[in-house]
Amino acid sequence: MKRAAWVLVCLLAGARPASAGFAKTFSADPHPGMHRETWTDPAIPARIRLMEIDLTSSEIAVYATQESDRGITTSEFATRKNAQLAINGDAFAVNGYVPHGLAMGNGNPWSQTADDGTSAIFYFRRVGERTYADIIPPEAVISPMDLPEGTEGVVSGRPLLVRQSVAVTDPPCDDPISIPCQPAPRTAIAVSPDGRTLWLAVVDGWQSGSIGVTAAQLADFFVARGAGMAMALDGGSSSTLYLDGDVISAPSDGVERTVANHLAFKYGQLPKGQMYGLVCKHDVMGCATDNSRHISGAQVYLDDSRMQTTDSTAVFDFLNVTPRYACVTVKKTGYLTVTQCRQVVLGEITYNSVALWEGMDAPDAGVRMDAAVYPDATKAGDAGTGDGGTGYVDPGGGCCETGRGRRTDLAWVPLWVVVAFILRRRRGTTS
Repeated sequence: MKRAAWVLVCLLAGARPASAGFAKTFSADPHPGMHRETWTDPAIPARIRLMEIDLTSSEIAVYATQESDRGITTSEFATRKNAQLAINGDAFAVNGYVPHGLAMGNGNPWSQTADDGTSAIFYFRRVGERTYADIIPPEAVISPMDLPEGTEGVVSGRPLLVRQSVAVTDPPCDDPISIPCQPAPRTAIAVSPDGRTLWLAVVDGWQSGSIGVTAAQLADFFVARGAGMAMALDGGSSSTLYLDGDVISAPSDGVERTVANHLAFKYGQLPKGQMYGLVCKHDVMGCATDNSRHISGAQVYLDDSRMQTTDSTAVFDFLNVTPRYACVTVKKTGYLTVTQCRQVVLGEITYNSVALWEGMDAPDAGVRMDAAVYPDATKAGDAGTGDGGTGYVDPGGGCCETGRGRRTDLAWVPLWVVVAFILRRRRGTTS
């Protein structure tokens, strides 16, 4: 984080109380699912630009920077993605624009980046017609392979500001990169406990009218908004908020800075792809020309709630599928249920033929292929629902898949949970 000649101002401001009295001074809705506010506290003084994003919107896409787009300004990244909204990402090494933490864009991890236990991680993916996102605390050191299938983007940052809806009150004051205990320009991101809402905050700083805030002050601000998890991104002269063709924050250097990576948000009709396949007995190889292995009457459910029933050709064909990691679940009486996923690509046909085997599904079970992931399955982690902004929770696999933050012992399970599970199984309840 770059600092200008604000040392004296910061020292004076450091004596102020950590809890700031911010008041909303501006509010607008630039696009459906995107809400904008400005909050000010003249006593500090400080100004926070806040954007609230509806993650459940089918018309909002989220993008993180690919390695090939590193080293450009936030506004340039937004332009490349044809996005209306963007912020800067992780702190970085100026030589080569290498983020300090793990980075990923378009599903591809950056080279020379890794999680090291000092940074929190924000990741997102699209399931069905909405975006799921989560913030992973620093102590859960992970690799890209630990991320849920279909993860599209990762941006790291530090320090962690909010954990399980409680402000983090003891950031590492000796961190020379984030200088959390001094008033400064800051960029940060937060997720609501239910995973439906994302907040972006950019704090103007090191200038007249707004010297910035400490990490604790920003944490309190996010808790007041209802955040479940929040983390800081790069601050100082990197802090930038772009909206609808303009930088609406006030960068401390007076000009926009080139940075390593970014996050962008696009509202509008999203481009579409197609998912096509056959439902076959035992094996999909050669099934197209072997009518004896075609399975008719199979119900094929796409994860956006659409369903098709196969006829004698055994074909399912879903048009207008938003490009993402999309899953189909295939069911037919007398066969084991299978869920299978593929990455749908813009303007292309994605082939996802499914093989079924005879059998009867066990209660609460089905055959899962290719690490199928759905947001309603939760995993023990920092308490809460998967992809819900509550900390290292893998929403994809229930209790028994490999995932970041997974406990290997059962001592944490309350007795009433075990009893309820046993009774539920005895009743033969399915989910």
